[in-house]
Amino acid sequence: MKIGFIGLGIMGKPMAKNLMKAGHELVVYDVIAANVDNVVAAGAQAGASSKDVAEQCSFIITMLPNSPHVKTVVMGENGVLEGAQAGTVLVDMSSIAPLASQEIAAACGEKGVKMLDAPVSGGEPKAIDGTLAFMVGGSQDDFQRAWPYFQAMGASALLV
Repeated sequence: MKIGFIGLGIMGKPMAKNLMKAGHELVVYDVIAANVDNVVAAGAQAGASSKDVAEQCSFIITMLPNSPHVKTVVMGENGVLEGAQAGTVLVDMSSIAPLASQEIAAACGEKGVKMLDAPVSGGEPKAIDGTLAFMVGGSQDDFQRAWPYFQAMGASALLV
């Protein structure tokens, strides 16, 4: 199964690379083309937009700077929800406002997309060495589905 990864900045780039090191196939997107090129050079496939990533992947991770970015990437024009099918799982690993996460989860639910809110702790060094900690909100079933991906990027993941 291809994993979609959107947001290839300071944290996202090494997280995506750790997923690939663990043997996962990725379709990636970022608004900064050089970030996409870097991860594509490591073995990922480039997506043309967030929508394009969602059209190709039933499991999508976002790692973005803040609430407005996540809302735009998920709910905006050419966003994840324009391309996602019912049953897709979206895991937002950004650190965003709880109300924004609830709004995004509600929009996902309207389309039949499941969401895990999974902010990370550890910063860039732990993203690079794959020892991040994840605090995850969502269903047990979706958490279990995401477990191999948490293991590839981190040292611990806790469903709260």
